Amino acid sequence: IVTITEEDLKLESGSQVAGLKVGDRISMDELFHGLLVYSGNDCAMAIARHIGGSIDRYVEMMNEEALAIGATGTHYVNPHGLHNKNHYTTVYDIYLMLNEALKYEYFVDTMQLPNYTVTLSRNNKTVNIYLDSTDHYLTGEEPMPSGVIVLGGKTGTTSQAGNCLAILSQNKYGEPYISIVMRAITKDNLYYDMNQLLFQINS
Repeated sequence: IVTITEEDLKLESGSQVAGLKVGDRISMDELFHGLLVYSGNDCAMAIARHIGGSIDRYVEMMNEEALAIGATGTHYVNPHGLHNKNHYTTVYDIYLMLNEALKYEYFVDTMQLPNYTVTLSRNNKTVNIYLDSTDHYLTGEEPMPSGVIVLGGKTGTTSQAGNCLAILSQNKYGEPYISIVMRAITKDNLYYDMNQLLFQINS
């Protein structure tokens, strides 16, 4: 169980948050769902502080893990991905990260959820926060190309990085594919570009 602090909520204005407040008591399981399903940056901060003991130490752990899986074009300076000129990655490294994460059933099960209700304790009362997935394929806002099943993945959006999406899908033959689009100007562009990739996996 993690108690939310002011440090967890120190994020740039307008960043995606799950709605946590100082003093909330919430399990790591709920934080993980808030992060993966909804991209809650407040959840990322709380997870990092709890696991690393400090944000800085957790970022060091992230960089160590990136190198361990061969993601040599990546450097982290924060746990949430909000813009910093020294925080960067590559398409190939994102592939390596998703491929690694797919080894864990807990991750795979969570990334497929179209929505999730986070449950926490606030002022000794139970509070539920309903969150929709940021992946429009999962919510039905974007139809999947014929014959393709999108199993889930992870979105990421900042003003400088644009709209990004890394997903696992299956083609009509049941074969798995990882597809990645980065730096799309708009959400519409993001899903248009991703659909162009997904059309190819059935050919």
